[in-house]
Amino acid sequence: MPVTTLDLKARRFVAGAQEFARLLGAGWLGLRDIWHYRRQVVEAMVVFGSSASFLVLASGLFLGLVLALEWGTKLEQFGAKLLMGQIVAIGVVREIGPMITGIMVAGRTGAKMAAEIGSMKVTDQLDALRALGMDPVARLVMPRQVAVMITMFPLTVMADALAIIGGWFVAVQWLGIKSNYFWSSALDSLTFKDLAVGYCKPLFFGYIIASISAYYGMTTKGGAAGVGDSATKAVMYSSLSILIVDFILGKLVLALFG
Repeated sequence: MPVTTLDLKARRFVAGAQEFARLLGAGWLGLRDIWHYRRQVVEAMVVFGSSASFLVLASGLFLGLVLALEWGTKLEQFGAKLLMGQIVAIGVVREIGPMITGIMVAGRTGAKMAAEIGSMKVTDQLDALRALGMDPVARLVMPRQVAVMITMFPLTVMADALAIIGGWFVAVQWLGIKSNYFWSSALDSLTFKDLAVGYCKPLFFGYIIASISAYYGMTTKGGAAGVGDSATKAVMYSSLSILIVDFILGKLVLALFG
């Protein structure tokens, strides 16, 4: 029976899923040696945090400006502009802040990670590590997974803060809302559940970004062109996965806590 194009695609998908699952499993097993690789974790945190911080902070600021401007003009039509602080704070902390931070980190850090590991793959450095008795996943992937997960938290906090400040600026300067009204509305509306949801998501997003980027780096083929292709796929699928996981987590939180 001839093998069709659909069959080949299905087989590649299954093989890729198995390879990805093996990488995740090896990453979890590699946590046993995390203290041994603590230096790599710290170095990766510094590199990833510094490289993505400007994009994340700028995105957070303009996100708050746009959100307040769009919602403020609509709320003003209904005489409800005093709700601006509440809408900006909850929307940013629970949903938009973690999501935009994840997408920015995927674009900067994810591409960098996939390119680094992909370059090592096409130059046979991964095989050299195996020949020396080292596990490439434990040495290269696991420290990066931990580093991105940790780095995502402060980046999200800073992005949220700048987004709310941007919303405050628009509310006070352009919508005529008193500063104390905005801040009292924003701070009083946030609950522990909002903070817990908003600051747990970055951990999931960081793990997703690092795992997908490492997978495409580890499976790079075709020299320099393949490295570029792996970096592109890492950004694309990390961003898509963040949106999917954000929806799933949001649905789960609503189902469990209302």
